[in-house]
Amino acid sequence: QIIEAADSGAAVSAGLLTADSRDAWARNRELLLRAAPANAATLDAIETAAFLVSLESDRPVTREELSHAIWHGDGRSRWFDKPCQFVVCDNARAGFCGEHSMMDGTPTLRLVEFAIKHALQLPPPPAVAVGTAAGTAAGFRALPFCTPPPLVAAVRSAEAGFRAAVAKQHLAVLNFAAYGKEQIKQLGCSPDAYIQLAIQLAYFRLHGCVRPTYEASMTRQFLHGRTETCRSATRESAAWCTAMADPAADDSARAALFHAALAKHTTLAKQAAQGLGVDRHLLGLRMSVAHGEPMPEMFEDPAYAYSTHWYLSTSQISSENFASYGWSEVSPKGYGIAYNVRRESLLVHIACMRNEHGLDSGRLAASLEAAATDVRAMLLADQHGRRGRSQM
Repeated sequence: QIIEAADSGAAVSAGLLTADSRDAWARNRELLLRAAPANAATLDAIETAAFLVSLESDRPVTREELSHAIWHGDGRSRWFDKPCQFVVCDNARAGFCGEHSMMDGTPTLRLVEFAIKHALQLPPPPAVAVGTAAGTAAGFRALPFCTPPPLVAAVRSAEAGFRAAVAKQHLAVLNFAAYGKEQIKQLGCSPDAYIQLAIQLAYFRLHGCVRPTYEASMTRQFLHGRTETCRSATRESAAWCTAMADPAADDSARAALFHAALAKHTTLAKQAAQGLGVDRHLLGLRMSVAHGEPMPEMFEDPAYAYSTHWYLSTSQISSENFASYGWSEVSPKGYGIAYNVRRESLLVHIACMRNEHGLDSGRLAASLEAAATDVRAMLLADQHGRRGRSQM
């Protein structure tokens, strides 16, 4: 009944305004408020709600289709400013879309896992025969917006920008079922550091170089703590990637370099979580420069600019329940890589822009699958060699 009421209403989808740039949406929000007194009440109902539910007409089947459907859909039934949106598709596939300014991965994961656990405990709904008319609606009403011609034009402009941005996105979801967290631990490795090094190798093989890499590290042990950067591209990881491409290097030498890179990453991750990283401190210093003041020389240095240009933006959550999880790249020249380390598998969502930089999410997913296979083979061969040497 809600869908029927919505489909029979006005054709203007004001939620598309939230898909525009923040500055444009801020201006159009003021236009909404000035257009009619009722708009203020509708905005207040949306913005003060604990969460929103989006009912999508999509019927996604593949992981990639589901990712697109949950991430953005057609934009017409979304309010992208909202931190919490639960999305339900026409074939009952469902997910969660979050606005990151107010929500980080850890609390979002806890929220979604709670919702899933609660849903699984509910009794099954009563069977309804196909073609049965819906019952009497209870407790819902439409929240219309008054949209005079300037707002209609703004919605159309926002929709055109939204469609253009979505068309540029290329994503692939890798479901690597050969092994997962349990075997990585049996190999004596930190699962997070292990995956980060596999990502480095996959990118190195595909693009022939090492690039600045961002990994989100939680600082929630501090009051109001959010994130710090763990820099996954290190001298140690670069040395190992180079050795993996060197036919003269044996598994023992490669494994030694791998463990050195693993230890370095683990140290950096611990430092970041303890507030001992570098990026947030430098960001604070840069943001403290007042308007009109000269920027300190360090922040004008090309090396600093390059070091904060994230060619790989990565983060992980761990859940056995998700078919996909991810976000976009943060640079037109880079990838957004979200990974879920499961007990017996690895789920990796890779996004990039279709552009002139030669990026391809599908090829990087294939390279990462090969890298994960080769890392395990290298470690197992090294273990076998060490056992053989110890018995001589």
